[in-house]
Amino acid sequence: MDIIEENAIPAFLESNQLIVELESVDIYNNIIFPVQAKEYDINPQVEVPYDLKKEEDAQKSVDEGHSPWRLDPLMTTQVFVSLQLSPGGIKGEYPIQEGNVKLLHSTKDSAVVQVNDNDTIIKLVYLKRLIKQDQSGIWTVIGYDTIDK
Repeated sequence: MDIIEENAIPAFLESNQLIVELESVDIYNNIIFPVQAKEYDINPQVEVPYDLKKEEDAQKSVDEGHSPWRLDPLMTTQVFVSLQLSPGGIKGEYPIQEGNVKLLHSTKDSAVVQVNDNDTIIKLVYLKRLIKQDQSGIWTVIGYDTIDK
């Protein structure tokens, strides 16, 4: 990263949202945020089939206030991977803990989430917003990569 000024502060992010408050704007008037330090190809090893009609119905359901977790790529990943471990349904806590998923890349219509959990061989999950490409759009898992063992 090139430093533009002597007083510039490089900031590295692990989220797609940022709130910044500066007490002294005079000193730090140039802040550089390399949000996408790495581009990800959306080319999963394992493709997950989806039904566009079901996704449209799920979007309508979320629009009505149901299943708000579908608006978050991390929660969508947590539920998806947990269901791979418990295909009969999840009772109680999710098998994949919230702290074991990390957003690596996100745009308005795609996301890549890393899974770090010894109970699964899934390491990366690829998601897309298929119906609405804005904050109100649900995330759909379109594929994943596995750990090379």
